[in-house]
Amino acid sequence: MTRRPITLAVAAGLATALVPLTAAAAAPIACPPTGTEINTELTERFGTYGDTAGRWTGSDSAYSVDLPDGSTAWIYSDTFMGEVDANGGRPADSPFLHNSIVVDDDGVLTTHTGGTEAAPESLVKVAGADETQRWYWFGDATVEDGMLRVMLLEFIKTGTGVFDFKFTGNAVATIDPADMSLVSVTDLPDSTINWGSAIYEDPADGYTYVFGVEDNQAQKYAHLARVPSGSLTTADWEYFGEGEWSTDPAASSRILEGVSNEFSVSRFQGKFTLVTGDATEPLSAKIVMYRSASITGPYTGKTELYTTPETGGNVFTYNAKAHPNLGDRDTLVVTYNVNTFQGSDHYTDARLYRPRYVDVHF
Repeated sequence: MTRRPITLAVAAGLATALVPLTAAAAAPIACPPTGTEINTELTERFGTYGDTAGRWTGSDSAYSVDLPDGSTAWIYSDTFMGEVDANGGRPADSPFLHNSIVVDDDGVLTTHTGGTEAAPESLVKVAGADETQRWYWFGDATVEDGMLRVMLLEFIKTGTGVFDFKFTGNAVATIDPADMSLVSVTDLPDSTINWGSAIYEDPADGYTYVFGVEDNQAQKYAHLARVPSGSLTTADWEYFGEGEWSTDPAASSRILEGVSNEFSVSRFQGKFTLVTGDATEPLSAKIVMYRSASITGPYTGKTELYTTPETGGNVFTYNAKAHPNLGDRDTLVVTYNVNTFQGSDHYTDARLYRPRYVDVHF
């Protein structure tokens, strides 16, 4: 299984060209990108904070959710804490967590974890578990009734090797955005799908749509579930399979091949827009987009948005996603994660394990 822990690669892939529009496409769809540039504001904000705050120094995942007070919660999985030294590296004893949240309040960043500032721990831990053996990674998140709901993916260690771990279940964390304290964890029904790769709130039909991944290592497939809006932890989920909705998790079927473990789905320029690192080829530097007239697909028109310049040698990139809450009608703000196969590199160069931020213009 390929996911995101510190020394583990997550497959990305190769893009193809945009399919032409047809007369049947009633709603406008995005033209091919006109250009991509580094989002210097976010890059400098998080770079300066990571280098100087003495708290968060880098993470992967990087979902973003607007909170009721107007601030933005950045939802992270594996996270380095502590100082960055004068040479731009991390001390060997830097605390390492499996999840955290950084709140961006008009440019002022605050890191939220469990434990204490002197001895930070993951914000959400598996009750009673040794976190070296059992842990949660965060998925996408949404706000319901003033509370932040974060998708949880539980994993267990199965051996001593880097790749010796497996997915064991899904849950939802309820977090109070006032202080980012954990309120509760709600387990979801047994499923082989990693739910929480993306969340889309549809005001038109009153549903919260949750995308997941069937992770077969070299092959990854997107799946789709839904629940009435506002009831992520209280209502029965429905799963999309073979053109129908069912309350049976096993009825879920594949809607798209070649997604990464994390991606995004948003309504952009008249179409449902899925942005992902393309997992049809391993360790590609390509970030791609698919479009659909329906939330259930089909998602077609594979379009290359960006080629990550960091990819090469020991360095790889993964889990690209768009942030519609940060862009506008002509721009998608896209993040992706950067990692290395050489574990010591994380301590030599703190910039390696930090998200990157780009603006894709249409």
